[in-house]
Amino acid sequence: MNELNSAEKATILVVDDAPGNLALMHNLLKDDYQVKIANRGEKALQIAASDSPPDLILLDIMMPGMDGYEVCQRLKRDPRTQNIPVIFLTAKSEVGDEKKGLELGAIDYITKPISVPIVMARVKNHLALKAMADFLRDQNDWDSAERLAYTLRGDSGNVSVNGLQQFAEKLEVAIKERHSREGIEARPDAPATQLDNLIAQLDQKPPEASGRMTASFNQEKLKEVCDKLEALLAENDSEAINVLDANAELLEAALPNRSREIDNAIRLFDFEAALAALRAATGTSV
Repeated sequence: MNELNSAEKATILVVDDAPGNLALMHNLLKDDYQVKIANRGEKALQIAASDSPPDLILLDIMMPGMDGYEVCQRLKRDPRTQNIPVIFLTAKSEVGDEKKGLELGAIDYITKPISVPIVMARVKNHLALKAMADFLRDQNDWDSAERLAYTLRGDSGNVSVNGLQQFAEKLEVAIKERHSREGIEARPDAPATQLDNLIAQLDQKPPEASGRMTASFNQEKLKEVCDKLEALLAENDSEAINVLDANAELLEAALPNRSREIDNAIRLFDFEAALAALRAATGTSV
C-alpha cells in the first residue's frame, strides 16, 4: 500500500481479550492500516457505533462476558454498524462454530493458528469489496468516494477482484474533475487536542539519578507527545504503542509517578486505564 496518513488508511478494529493476540495483530497490520483495539465485547460495540467507525472488524469468539457471537449479532442488528464487515478470528475450529458465525452475519471465518498471508489477503479483499459497496450505496457521497479511491489505488494490485484497478482509476479521474470544477481543496488533518495546562502540572525538578534528562528538557516536545498519546488512546488506536516506544525515556523522566502505570496499561492494551493514568499525570480531564 502507498504511504498514506492515518486519515486515508482503512481502519481495522481488532477485538480479543488476550494481549498477546492483540500485539500480534497490531504488528501485522500497523504498516498498512490504522488499527484500533478492543479487549472486550462491550468496548468493540462502543467503537463500532462511534463517529469514527472501523472499516472492518477482526473478532475473537471466546471472550469473558460478552462473547464474539453476541458482539456480531448486536453489530448486525444495529443500523449504525450492520454494514461493517466482520471476520471471526478464533481458535474454535468446528464446522458448527463456523456455520454459526456465518449465519450471524460474518463475512469470513479464520481459525487459529493463523496463516499470515491468508489473513492479510482476506483483509484486503474484504476491504476492497466494502469500499465498492459503500460507494454504490450512495454515489453522491464524495468524501467516501475520495477515500475509496485511495484505498483501491493501494490495494488493487494485490486483491483478486476483477476490474478493481480500472474502477479505482475511473473513480480518481471523476474526483479530480469534481475538484477542478468546484474549486475543492484537500481537507487539512484535524488538529490534535491541546493540553493547555500540561507544563504547569509537571514536576520541573531534574531527575537526580538517571542522567537521561535535565531541567531544560524540551517542554514543547513533551507536550506534543502527551497530546498525541492522549488522542490515540482516546481513539483506541494501537499506534499509541509506537509513540510510547519512541518516547519512553522522555515520559519516564517527565512523569516519574505515572510513567510505569501508563506503560504497563498500554502494553496490556488496556487503553482506558492508560488514558486515565495519563490524564491524572498531566492534570487533564475527560
